[in-house]
Amino acid sequence: MATAPVRAGTRERLIVAAERLFVERSIGAVPLREVSAAAGQRNTAAAQYHFGSKEALVVAIVEYRMQPINERRLTLLADMQAQGQVRDLRSMMEALVFPLAAAVGSQGSYYGRFLAQLHSDPNYSPTYDWDTATSFRLARKGVEDCLVDLPDLVVQERLRMVASLLVHTTAYHEAAACHQDDDGTKAPSWAIMLVDAACGLLTAPLSIP
Repeated sequence: MATAPVRAGTRERLIVAAERLFVERSIGAVPLREVSAAAGQRNTAAAQYHFGSKEALVVAIVEYRMQPINERRLTLLADMQAQGQVRDLRSMMEALVFPLAAAVGSQGSYYGRFLAQLHSDPNYSPTYDWDTATSFRLARKGVEDCLVDLPDLVVQERLRMVASLLVHTTAYHEAAACHQDDDGTKAPSWAIMLVDAACGLLTAPLSIP
């Protein structure tokens, strides 16, 4: 019983160290033993012990960071449900964008840039099928339901474009240290503009049959 908190702390340190190293040097360039050393572990096999593989460590980083994002997004979606906004595209995009913007709004955050690395690396592609991605799946489905007048192939292609826009814009502003306005209760201006751009992309006139 007494060892559980120690293990949890070690796991978290490994996750945080790996996230930073992956941003600084790319996911593929960092071996697990360096993650262990950067996390202050004398045993260089610590990351291997806790995660088993780099792929599992990548998933653990996403899951670790998505937990508070998931909770915040679920709250937004519940509020939207109560206000009858489940078919409102802008509200759905705000539910996708604003919690992520809040998560990378603190100084020293690496998660936005980590996602950009992950998005650009064909060797790592989490499926987002775990519990902490519940809100992501719900919000994405909500966006799709707002676009029923478009062919499904068009919707899926535009959603891929929006994902790239979301990830790389978030990474840019995280790197530029553009933090939340006021006391953190409002979305930063760049996140509002990102929602504007995403809605415009999703609802643009269709030029091909």
